[in-house]
Amino acid sequence: MVTFNDTKRDAEWYADYERYTHYHTPSQLIKYYANYYEYKELPTLEQFKQDIKDQQRFHLERGQQHLLFIFPENVELTEELLNYGETEGLTLEKMELYRADTSQLEANNHPSVDIVEVLERGKAFNDFLVVCRENEIEYGEDFVELKRQTHTRDLLDPSVVQLVAYIHGEPAGKLEAILNERTVELDDFYVRAVFRGQGIGSMLQQFVWNRAGERPVILVADGNDTAREMYQKQGYKKISERYEFLKAE
Repeated sequence: MVTFNDTKRDAEWYADYERYTHYHTPSQLIKYYANYYEYKELPTLEQFKQDIKDQQRFHLERGQQHLLFIFPENVELTEELLNYGETEGLTLEKMELYRADTSQLEANNHPSVDIVEVLERGKAFNDFLVVCRENEIEYGEDFVELKRQTHTRDLLDPSVVQLVAYIHGEPAGKLEAILNERTVELDDFYVRAVFRGQGIGSMLQQFVWNRAGERPVILVADGNDTAREMYQKQGYKKISERYEFLKAE
């Protein structure tokens, strides 16, 4: 059975408690998913109130401005937790885990699109970073620089596949995939706005589908993101979901 535990976790373990695990990554303080609480069980309202205070104090001491709480898979939040989260200015996120059997997936080849795997520093990697920047800049220059560092680190990781798509020689899209023994996960996936609707995303995925072999391909999608509709049309099936509370300042 594939669960969220099979997805990439780019965060360092800090402490383990009876109710939750605390992840804290000093080298990535501005990255939400590197610094958070992950619950083992649903907290009571009073526990959650205290958890907010504890995490806020911990983060402020380290110059961090966000709060993030990840709840157990396939567990509905109580009305009192939902209401309190809203009063505290927390944004409720619903994340969905999808799985696909690669033997059932197809993509139409576009003669003007070339998919290149990034294997070393050079033109392809620089073009990969150009596309990444367009996707990441909304979070600020500091975040772009942090992601540049992690992309450079991942370049040396044999379990990570970095792809850049070209159309008529222009860098148009990119994808990172995580190769595990049981699964292959689609991670940082983006097609530049001006190049969308030309099959670039499908061809990037096709490269990964071919690499996956018999392993299922999985991905995490925001339940409020329209991209999930594209995945569903391509043959991905939702297999799990979880709720998160995020506060970004």
